[in-house]
Amino acid sequence: MYKIELMNPDHALDIARIKIDAFPGHGLVLEEAAKHITETHERPDVKYYSAFKEDKLVGGFCIWDFDMNMRQAMVKAGGVGAVVVDLCHKKEKIALEIIRYFLDNLRSKGANMAMLYPFDSGFYHKMGFGFGTLLQQYRLKPADLPGGKSKSHITRLTEDDAQAITDFYNSRVKCTHGLITKRADEFIKRLKLPANKFYAHVEDGQVRGYIYFQFRKGSDESTLVNDMFVGELLFDSPEVFAELMAFAKSQADQIRYCIINTLEEGLINTIPDPRNHMDRMLFSVYQEVCRTGLGIMYRICDVEGFFKDISSCRFGNLNMTIQVNVNDSFIPENNKPFMLKFSDGQCKITPDATPDAELCIDIAEFTSLVIGTVNLTHLVRYGKAKLSNMSHLAAISNAFSLDEKPICLTYF
Repeated sequence: MYKIELMNPDHALDIARIKIDAFPGHGLVLEEAAKHITETHERPDVKYYSAFKEDKLVGGFCIWDFDMNMRQAMVKAGGVGAVVVDLCHKKEKIALEIIRYFLDNLRSKGANMAMLYPFDSGFYHKMGFGFGTLLQQYRLKPADLPGGKSKSHITRLTEDDAQAITDFYNSRVKCTHGLITKRADEFIKRLKLPANKFYAHVEDGQVRGYIYFQFRKGSDESTLVNDMFVGELLFDSPEVFAELMAFAKSQADQIRYCIINTLEEGLINTIPDPRNHMDRMLFSVYQEVCRTGLGIMYRICDVEGFFKDISSCRFGNLNMTIQVNVNDSFIPENNKPFMLKFSDGQCKITPDATPDAELCIDIAEFTSLVIGTVNLTHLVRYGKAKLSNMSHLAAISNAFSLDEKPICLTYF
């Protein structure tokens, strides 16, 4: 019924029209949107695709190729973005076919982890995507920020520093679960825009951390009320973090609030007074400190291939064989039992092993379990997973759990 193929550049304008209708709030301009689609399609790591019903173009999307850190192993992954459907063809399961094509495309390339940013998490959860790390947004007065007095190593970055910040960022990818490698041209594009402020800690010519932010209007009644909106904060030591925060703190004469988006749950422990000054009491004497949002979702698209990819990873010191009965209604190859044999924490799929326990779980929750955004104890408690031998629950849950949930600073 539907045909999906690599986009012909001549169709960029048609896809742009559909995209403008799909995202009216973005304020897109037709020619600019078409140009962006064409330029994106020319990148080596991303391609646009067209969806046809008979001979009519009814949708479009793009697929990104990623290298990401998964539990300290570098793996191939993929993201789907800009999924759009013609207004006349809504509710005809075109988006479903697009996601099916996306997953098949990844599997054919040997990329076993899929990612997306959902417009409707329930829609994608039905197709096997599990929740990623929740974003926390803090709204802080500059005086409440942590950090010392010194900011002697802080300097503003320009286009000329694109390679230096790329090298630093990719060095953090090697040790940060969930991060995806970036290319210098990605930073060049962002550094070109005057609204984007990149300030870095530079020592002996090396970037050791950076803060990325924009100034945003804080009041409709005064042009002098502004907020500092921090989108990224990356650093390699507590000393670098302290200087970056001292820099942000020093903007007190210009900003009302420092609004920080973070995927790191530990940030709150650095802030003596994390209240967001909305004066809202949630319950009893629990005061509101941040807003929370669900963004990126993940999906294992080939269970066997994925565990081969992360064969060097450690799941604690677990010594056990678990039969994982995966329920995957979208990909038949995953909809079966897998025998996971753990030896001193390393895992291999071993079909002829004898299990110590059986775990029944949907692919969405299994993905979230493996990437560390949920623990098995909670899944079992709320009936989202069933374990045949409950005496092993603590050991298995601890083995899959991670100190850090996945961090993703790539937006697609």
